[in-house]
Amino acid sequence: MAKYSNIIPDGACDLLFKECEVRRSVERSLIDIFKSRGFSEVVTPSLEYYDVFSGKASIMPDEMMYKLIEGRGRILVLRPDNTTPIARIASTKLKGFVPPLRLFYNQNVFRISQYMSGRYDEVAQCGIELIGVKGEKADIEVISTAVAALKSVANKDFRFEIGHVGFYKAVIDELPFEDKEKELIRSLVASKSYASLHTMLCNENNAACRALSELPRLFGGIEVLDRALEIAPNRAAKETIEYLKSLYNILCGMGLENNIMIDLGLVQQIDYYSGVVFRGYMHGPGEPVLSGGRYDGLFSGFGSDMPATGFAVNADAIAREQVSEAKSERPNVIIYYEDGFAKNAFEYLETLLISGLICEMSTFETLEKTIEYAKIKGITRIDIITNNVNTIKV
Repeated sequence: MAKYSNIIPDGACDLLFKECEVRRSVERSLIDIFKSRGFSEVVTPSLEYYDVFSGKASIMPDEMMYKLIEGRGRILVLRPDNTTPIARIASTKLKGFVPPLRLFYNQNVFRISQYMSGRYDEVAQCGIELIGVKGEKADIEVISTAVAALKSVANKDFRFEIGHVGFYKAVIDELPFEDKEKELIRSLVASKSYASLHTMLCNENNAACRALSELPRLFGGIEVLDRALEIAPNRAAKETIEYLKSLYNILCGMGLENNIMIDLGLVQQIDYYSGVVFRGYMHGPGEPVLSGGRYDGLFSGFGSDMPATGFAVNADAIAREQVSEAKSERPNVIIYYEDGFAKNAFEYLETLLISGLICEMSTFETLEKTIEYAKIKGITRIDIITNNVNTIKV
């Protein structure tokens, strides 16, 4: 037997029985939300050329992509992201569309989760892209759709963290750091490493430096935005906060004040996102189950120049939480039939299915073996089909 024939790769998983059912249910709920709000489905290839995902605005490091070589020697990747291929479609096959373009997807992404024990390299995602429009109304629509999506699948409380990468960009551009240093600072802000950030910035003493050192602590309610306005070192930073404050007040006016928190330390993937960013959490998973934001610069890599915003839901993470809470469903009845009564048995099966029962046909030759099997499986009713229907309790 081959060495790896009975195992699966690291980062992969099999879904069995209830796991499959719950994930499909999560996907259906999300798709219903998207369709009801005017979004249309697109499906992109699992394999794309590496060039689609390379460049400054790439959503992830090169080492996180699964790569292979096609017959002509060109580099392919397993789709590591859904937004980028949709940007390719919008810039080519849908070029010249009348904005806004509302698209949704339901397909897997493949990412190498280095040094992340317990993470999966293949993830089922459902999400939307709102393309060709910018401004407050577009951002509100996407965030409200994200809220509706999470409401449809979250059995318990959920919350959103909202930020704006423009504030960080306006602050960091005031400081004389090289690109490598800026990337280190970004990672320290994102991980809220207060001590390490303070150490790196201790030799600087200006308004931008003081704002940057405070950035990881700027999370909470409206008071966070008030504080950000006080320490903003330039007009660009102030405009970002004023925009975010307007957005936050609108969302609170929609009754979401208890579900939304401001976090100006949301600065992940800074080259990819260009404006408002947000994450969604629900009870159970220790990671975001939804993430998104504005990414106006992505389309330039495909020869277009258009604004866009959207989000992706990790359907797998939500389904795993629901499976852990779901009760196992076993058949209500086993149908056993004697030789010559197959037609009767399957006609009878249809009547039970219509009534909503879960039924299993006995594949055993004898009633005794059927009873033994029912006891093992915890099925308490056996219907015996001959000229009549007789029921026994196990």
